[in-house]
Amino acid sequence: MRSNQRFLQLVSVAVWLSAVLLGSGIVGAADHPAFQPVKDLFAAMSKHDGKAMQATSTEDFQLLEHGEDWSMQKLIEAVQPKGEPYERKNFFSQIRAREDGNVAWISYWNKAEIRRGGGVRTIVWLESAVMVKVSDGWKIQLLHSTRIDPDKHPKEIPWVAH
Repeated sequence: MRSNQRFLQLVSVAVWLSAVLLGSGIVGAADHPAFQPVKDLFAAMSKHDGKAMQATSTEDFQLLEHGEDWSMQKLIEAVQPKGEPYERKNFFSQIRAREDGNVAWISYWNKAEIRRGGGVRTIVWLESAVMVKVSDGWKIQLLHSTRIDPDKHPKEIPWVAH
């Protein structure tokens, strides 16, 4: 009988903890719906599509890129091929998301494989995004991006190609 009581206590604690975590708006491994515009932004970057990039963000979008303050226009200009064309493949791993009303923040790992000529360059970032809910879904208002040496990021990151 004592083991049954202990089991019931453990189940009660697990149910309580689940309710607290779910009620707090914190999301772990699975992508939060507010993360979709981030994936869409990088897909548009891979296509060098400035109009599609702008569609993912608010008018006052701000990117803090490795110590620099960028506008959407500067980001659009940065991804345009200069000289030899390139292909970009994006990989993400969402770390955490939290939603509070019409605002969400998301932290995630971002990796790009850039193929140009016969070579491949890998770039890794640790990033966060502030998202705002608008009438037709979520938009990116702020991205903060820190480049990481590709050999120094955690090796257990579960990368998902997008």
